[in-house]
Amino acid sequence: MRYLGWFLAVVTAAGICEVPQAGAQDQQRIQYFLMEETMVRGGMGGQFEAAQKDYCAAVVRGGAPACLVFSTATFGKSNLYWTLLPFSSFIHYDQGKYTDKGLTPEQAKELSARRTPTIESNKESAIALELDSSLAPTGSNGDFPLNVVTEYRLKPGMTNYFVGTIKKTLLPGAKKGGAVALEVFTTRMGESPERVMVVTRHKKFEELDGADPILTGMSRTERGSWDGILTTYVQRIGMYIMRYRADISVDPRVGETGK
Repeated sequence: MRYLGWFLAVVTAAGICEVPQAGAQDQQRIQYFLMEETMVRGGMGGQFEAAQKDYCAAVVRGGAPACLVFSTATFGKSNLYWTLLPFSSFIHYDQGKYTDKGLTPEQAKELSARRTPTIESNKESAIALELDSSLAPTGSNGDFPLNVVTEYRLKPGMTNYFVGTIKKTLLPGAKKGGAVALEVFTTRMGESPERVMVVTRHKKFEELDGADPILTGMSRTERGSWDGILTTYVQRIGMYIMRYRADISVDPRVGETGK
């Protein structure tokens, strides 16, 4: 496994994220996102994207800090889109959803009529950016739009150990090697708790031809130890690239509103 990178579009955001400054409390050591994984019907990408842009504008009007959209970039499942909505805690869902606050019932019905026919399947989950184990990006999503995602499916009960090991191994390597970002996402609801995603960001595909900065920052012994960790903790690994879509996303934090 050459690239250990891994998007997520915070997402600080999610490779994907604009990471907020962490405070002293434990609750501030993570950033939650509602993650929608949407498969769009063949030939309907343009219609979906137009509706999704309006959806993002609506949820931001409804109070979402940002609405970040990513789509498959050559390598991965065709017609796959990710949409990430940051939220501070699960209390948010006791207070209503962003969509309910950002759209009137008539507007919601009209938007649903445009979006629903384009969608083959949609899955929602809550993921958490583990700030203590992550290296915040040096730029915005737009600066580094290519998110190399490494998805780990772990053996049962191994998530906390695995994330702790990333903090002790990959994170120092990323810092020493000058990686742009290393973002670690765990799954909190709606998917397997054994699903962990690690994201690195890149400006261009040509950067993938060079040496992995994370591995470069690790000694031979550390790389050998990491290989052993993968054997111990991991059942399956997948890798793909998601491109941040500034033309669909709405992110008032950095002024990205359809640029």
